[in-house]
Amino acid sequence: MAKLFRKWQRKSLYKKSLILYTLLLLVCGFFILVYVYNSMVLYERNLVDNYIKYLATSGKLTEDVKDDSFTVSKYEKSNAKISDGIKKLYKSDDLKIKKNTKLSKDEVYAYDLYNNDKLISTVSIKSVNSYKRMAILTIDEWDVVDYQNYFDKGIYAYEIKVPEKYTVKVNGNTLSKDDIVSEGDVAGLERLTEYIEIEKSKTYEVNNLVYKPEITILDENNKEVEYKVEDNKINVSKEFKKVKTLEEAKSYLKDDFDILKLAENWSLYLTNDLGGGLNTLMPYLIKDSYYYTMAYNWSRNIDRTFVSSHRLKNPVFTNEVVEDFIIYNDNAFSCKVYLEKNMVVSGKDKQDIMNDRLYFIYYEGNYKLVNMESIKK
Repeated sequence: MAKLFRKWQRKSLYKKSLILYTLLLLVCGFFILVYVYNSMVLYERNLVDNYIKYLATSGKLTEDVKDDSFTVSKYEKSNAKISDGIKKLYKSDDLKIKKNTKLSKDEVYAYDLYNNDKLISTVSIKSVNSYKRMAILTIDEWDVVDYQNYFDKGIYAYEIKVPEKYTVKVNGNTLSKDDIVSEGDVAGLERLTEYIEIEKSKTYEVNNLVYKPEITILDENNKEVEYKVEDNKINVSKEFKKVKTLEEAKSYLKDDFDILKLAENWSLYLTNDLGGGLNTLMPYLIKDSYYYTMAYNWSRNIDRTFVSSHRLKNPVFTNEVVEDFIIYNDNAFSCKVYLEKNMVVSGKDKQDIMNDRLYFIYYEGNYKLVNMESIKK
């Protein structure tokens, strides 16, 4: 230190002045740069579109939120504050902000805040003052004139549909019977359960959660089941036995009947080409069932007389496939049937394609067709 001081003493007044002046310029330049940088940050932040995001992510919007907005669920983690939950939601990457042109008027700017595609809040702001920086930047000061949240079922709410023997846990706590809002048939099996017993489904509602919960679904063997959340809904279907081919399926069926022949007969019946007509189909249908009634009405419908004039080619059916079996229980199954019916209509070749899932139940000693669902390509 003494050595540096002696060197400084030996320098001329000019050099000393130059060094001090340079240091002064550097200090001034530093403060000017800081001022310019802060001005630019402040200007950008206070642009109306940016200011809304700043309000949300900084926590200023939630400062006055009351923690009695809704009654927090018993399945929520302890000591959860509603204001903290909203603040965390605003800081999520799923936050989207859109200008509300209907509510914006005069000098009031309104914005809607979304969590993904769900509207969660609306904020309106108005400029109460403005000032300049660096002579060219006009910076507005804003006040919130209106702020509304839309958490009628809490910040997080879920509808969870599972088979009746499954267990659902939220944050480690098992949902009770009091949380069930409906019970019914497994989707797609309604026509089967008119005649036989198949495991039903139950739907839970869990509302008024503050934070995104941990949801666990267990099957009847206490094995964890994977699921997807879509629009705050979880729909878990029963994992029924699935086999690819008819040969594999035969070990689960009570009767080795000709599924493909039934499909062919149904296709022929719809174009008035089935020998024996309705009587040929009757053994495969349950009296007064949906498809029995459909077939019966078709045999007497005037539209049947307007089927285009045609003839069947040889072979009539090609590319026939029976596969993708689902075994629901000892008395019910479904399978995919694909076939192409070859015809000549008005002198031109035409194919009538069946690409359906057919549902069968074992009823009064035989398998009966109770439902058909078209398979989209």
